[in-house]
Amino acid sequence: MKKLFLLLTAIVTLALSASAQNRTYHGTVLSSMDDEPLVGVNVVPVGAEGGVITNVDGEFTITVPASVKQVKVSFIGMKPAVADLVDGMKVYLENDAQSLEGIIVTGYGSGKKLGSVVGSVAVVGQETFENSPAPNFVDALQGQVAGLNIYSSTGEPMSTPSSVAIRGINSMNASTAPLYILDGAPVTASVFNTLNPNDIENVTVLKDASSVAIYGSRAANGVIVITSKKGKYGEKARVSLRATYGWSAMVTDQVKMMNSQQYIQFRDIIGASVSQEIRNIVDTYGISTDWSKEMFNNHAPVYSLEGTVQGGSDTFSYYISLNHYDMEGIVEQSGMRRDGLRFALDSKVNSWLKIGLQGNLAYAKYQTNWVSDAARSDNANYTNSPIMWARIGVPYDSPYYYTFNDNGDIVYGDRADYLHFWGNPAPGYSFKYSGGDDNRVTANLNLYEQINPVKGLTLRAQQAVDAYDNRGTTVNLPKPIFTTPMGDTYNPGVTSQQQAAGKTQTDGSVGESFSRYYMFTYTNTAEYRFDVAEKNHFTVLLGQESIITRSRGFSVNTRGQYNPKMMTLSNGTEVRLSGIGYSFSEYVMNSYFANLSYDFDGKYFVDASFRRDGSSKFAPGHRWSNFYSVGAMWNLKAEKFLENVNWLSDLKVRAGYGTTGNSGIGAYDYYGLIANTTPYGGNGATVISGTTNPNLSWETVRSFDAGVSFGFFNSRLTGSVDFYKKKTCDMILDIPYSYTTGMGGAPGNIGAMTNTGVDVQVRGDIVRTADWYVGASVNFNYNKNELTQLYDGQDELKLPNYGLDYKVGHSPFEFYDVRYVGADPRDGKQVWLDKNGNRTKLYSEDNAVLLGKSYIAPWTGGFGVQAGWKGIRVSADFMWAADKYIISNANYFTRNPQMATQQLNQDVEMLKIWQKPGDRTFYAAATETYQFDSRWIEDASFMRLKNITVSYSLPKKWMDAASMQDVTFHFTGRNLWTITRFSGYDPEPQINNIKFFYPNTQQYEFGVEVTF
Repeated sequence: MKKLFLLLTAIVTLALSASAQNRTYHGTVLSSMDDEPLVGVNVVPVGAEGGVITNVDGEFTITVPASVKQVKVSFIGMKPAVADLVDGMKVYLENDAQSLEGIIVTGYGSGKKLGSVVGSVAVVGQETFENSPAPNFVDALQGQVAGLNIYSSTGEPMSTPSSVAIRGINSMNASTAPLYILDGAPVTASVFNTLNPNDIENVTVLKDASSVAIYGSRAANGVIVITSKKGKYGEKARVSLRATYGWSAMVTDQVKMMNSQQYIQFRDIIGASVSQEIRNIVDTYGISTDWSKEMFNNHAPVYSLEGTVQGGSDTFSYYISLNHYDMEGIVEQSGMRRDGLRFALDSKVNSWLKIGLQGNLAYAKYQTNWVSDAARSDNANYTNSPIMWARIGVPYDSPYYYTFNDNGDIVYGDRADYLHFWGNPAPGYSFKYSGGDDNRVTANLNLYEQINPVKGLTLRAQQAVDAYDNRGTTVNLPKPIFTTPMGDTYNPGVTSQQQAAGKTQTDGSVGESFSRYYMFTYTNTAEYRFDVAEKNHFTVLLGQESIITRSRGFSVNTRGQYNPKMMTLSNGTEVRLSGIGYSFSEYVMNSYFANLSYDFDGKYFVDASFRRDGSSKFAPGHRWSNFYSVGAMWNLKAEKFLENVNWLSDLKVRAGYGTTGNSGIGAYDYYGLIANTTPYGGNGATVISGTTNPNLSWETVRSFDAGVSFGFFNSRLTGSVDFYKKKTCDMILDIPYSYTTGMGGAPGNIGAMTNTGVDVQVRGDIVRTADWYVGASVNFNYNKNELTQLYDGQDELKLPNYGLDYKVGHSPFEFYDVRYVGADPRDGKQVWLDKNGNRTKLYSEDNAVLLGKSYIAPWTGGFGVQAGWKGIRVSADFMWAADKYIISNANYFTRNPQMATQQLNQDVEMLKIWQKPGDRTFYAAATETYQFDSRWIEDASFMRLKNITVSYSLPKKWMDAASMQDVTFHFTGRNLWTITRFSGYDPEPQINNIKFFYPNTQQYEFGVEVTF
C-alpha cells in the first residue's frame, strides 16, 4: 500500500509540474476587411503539436507549453499570419487575392482553387447537407445548382431520385446519369442511400467539357464529385454527437375525392344507381370513408443517431463517423433501417511518402411495398395497392367490420379484411399474408499511396472498390377461406375439388434472391507542378486507369408450404422453372489520360485534356475512342486597368470546347444473344433474343461553353452566366427491322440531338455585420432539346404503339396524341381536333400530332434565403420547374364515368359532367367512351419549398463554463409547401406517364448536436 501511495504521489506531482509549465491564452480572429469574426480558423502553436479552431464568435482558447511564444493562424481565402501569444489577443487576417476561394477537387491529381478552374463548375458546401432529413444526400442538392435537375418520383424510404441530369438529357437509349466520384473513385447510385449526408464536406458539379473531359467516356452526362469530411493535421480532437427525431407525411395534393353522398349522387347522374342497402347505410349511419387517411400514415416516425471523432497530429489525421438511421414509410410494408461507418485515415509516413485509407461501410434492411412496386415496374394498376385504393376506394365501405345491436345501433369491430360492398378483400388483407424484406451490405473503400520524390512531382496510386451484396426474401403465407362478421365469405382460390378433399386454404410460397455487384478501380497518376520565370505556372498530369465491373444474381421460388410456421424454401413441394432465375454481367474499361494546365500571373489560364478509353461493351474494332477538351479563361480583375476599380472584386470570362463519350449501355448489346424459354414439346428450348451489331460504338457528346463570372462590392454579390451547346453524335437508337426477321429492331449508332441552353447563378450578402447576416441566392436554367438526325436520313419515326413520334427539329420527349377539346354543349359528345385543326366527333389515332409539350421541363431553377442573428440561423431553399407536363394515368380511373360503374370512386370534378343541352363542361356525357387522348396530359409545373431549417447555438460563455465547444438545436422541414396546378399525388416526378405511384413525402425533424 505504501508503494502504491508513493506512485500516486509521484504521478500527481509530475502532472502538477507539467501543468505549471503550460500557459492558456484566449483570443479572437477577425477579418481585416470588415472587422467580422471568422469561424473555423485554425490556430496552431509554432514549435509544438496540437491546435484549435475558432468558434462562431471567432474566439479561441489554446493551452501551450511555456516555451511556445507564437501561433500560426490560417483560414481558406485569407493570408496566413503568425502572431505573438498574448492573453486577449486579436488577430486580423487579410483576404488573399490568390486564394479567395477554397480548394476543390475536379479531376485527378491535386485540387485547384475554385477561381482558377477553367470550366463551368459549381460547389455546394457542407451546410446544405448538415440538416437534411432525407435518407439520401442527393435530395439536398435539388434547386442548388443551375442546370442540375434532380427529381424524385417517390417517397419510398429506400428510393433514389428517378432523374439526375446536368444540362439536359443527352441520350435516348444509353445512360443519362452523371458520373459520381467519391473521394477520387467512381461509385454507383447505391451510395445515395448508404452515405450519411452529414459526412459530406462538399459536392462539386462539373458541367462543361473543359471540366469533365478528363473523365472521358463516363462523363457525357456531367460529373458529380463528392468529397467527404476528413480530419486535419495538427487539429485538436473533436467529438460530436447528434440525434434527430421527426415524422413523415404525404405531400399535400390537389385531389378531392367524392364522399358517400356525392358518389351516390354521381351514380344517379350517370344512370348507374347504387343499391337501397347502400343508401340506407349512408343515410342512417353516415358512413363516408376517406380512404386516403386510412391508407397513408401521416405520422410515420424517422430518427437518426450519429457520432463523430476527428482530429490529427503533425503526421496523422483521422475522421471516424458512426450513424444509425431509421425511417418508416407512409404506406404499409415500406421502410428502411441503415447503420453506417465512415472513416478517413491519412498518414505522413515521412517527408516523401503519404498513405491513406477511406471507406464507407453500411448495412441496410428495408421493405418496399410489393404491390406499389409491381405497379411501377410492369406498367399495370392494382386495385389492392393502398396508393390506388386511397383514390378509388368507394366511400360507403367501412374499414372496420360492423354489426347492429337490438336497438338498431351500429357496432364496429375489428379492421376489415374484406369489404362488404366492394366484394373483394381490403388492400391491407394481402399484407397480412404477404411480405418480405431485403438486406443490403455496401462497401466503398479507397486506398492510396502518394510519393513526392522531388519537388513538384507527385506520384499517386489508388485502389478502390464499390460493392454491395443484396439478399431478399418474399413470403406468401397460406390464405384460408373465411367468413366475415358481416356474413360475407371469401375464397382466396381454393378450387371446388380441393375443398371436396378437405382443403380450406391456399398453398404458400417462399422466394429467395441474391445479387452481388462490385467495381474495382485502379488509378495511377503522375503530376508535376513547376514555374518558369516566376509568372508562368504549369501543371502536367499523366495517368492510367482500369475499371473491372462484375455482377451476379440468382433467385428461386418454391410453392406448396401449408404451415405458416414452416415457411422456408425446403418446406415447399414444388419448384417451377419460371421461379428460378440467374444473371451475370462483366465488363472492363482501360484508359490513358493527360492534362495540361497553365496560367500566366493569375491572369490567363489554359487547360487541355486528352483521354483514350477502351470498353469491352463495344464490338471489336470499335472499343477504343479518343476524347479531348481545351479551355481558356481570362481574369480581367488581375489586369492593371481594373485593379483600382474598387466596386469590382472579380471578373472572369472563359470558353471551352471538348468531347466526351457515353458507354452506358448493356454489357452485351453488340452480341447476338440467345435465351432459354419455356419447355417446348417437353424439352427445354433456346431462342434468338438479340441480333449482332459488329459496328456498335460510342455515343459522343461534343460540347461548347462560354461564360462569365463576376463579383461586386468585395464579393458581396457574386454570380455567373454560361451559354452552352451540346451535340450528341452517333446516338444509339433501335434500328427498325422488318418483322419478318422475328425482331423489332436492334441498337445502332444512328441518331443525333442537341441541347442548347443558358445557366445563371447569383448570390448576394444583403446584410453582413457583427451580429446580423442576411443572404440570398437564385439560379435558373433554360434548356432546349432537339433531334437532329434519325435512321437512314429519315426525318420522322413514328412508334404508334408507344404514343411516340420522333421527329427532326422536335424534342424526343414531346407528347404525341390526339387533341381533345371538350364536350359539345348541345349533345355532350366528345370533340377532338383532326390533323388540320378542324373539330371532329370521330376519334382516330391517325389524328395524333406533336403537342409542343414535354415531360422534360425546359425551365428549371431554385432560390434560397439565409439569415442569422448571433446564434440563430434560418435558411429556406426552393426549387421550381416550368412548362413541364405529365400524363396523369390516375385520372383515367378517377375522372371517367365508365370506371364509376365498376365501383371506383371519382374526383369531385366529375360532378361537372355534361347532363343536359347547354351545359358547358370539359367532361363529356356518361354515355361517351372516354379515350386515352390529350385530356390526360396535365401541366405539372411547380414551385416547392424544398427545405427550411431553423437552428440555435447556445452562447459561447455557456459552452466555456461546461468545457464544451458547441451545442446546436435545429428544426428542419422538407417539401412543406408546393404550388402547382397538377391534380395528381405529386408534380415532381420526371416521367411521361404517372400512375398510382408512391407519393413524395413531407418531413418534419427536430435535432440536437453536441460538440466537445
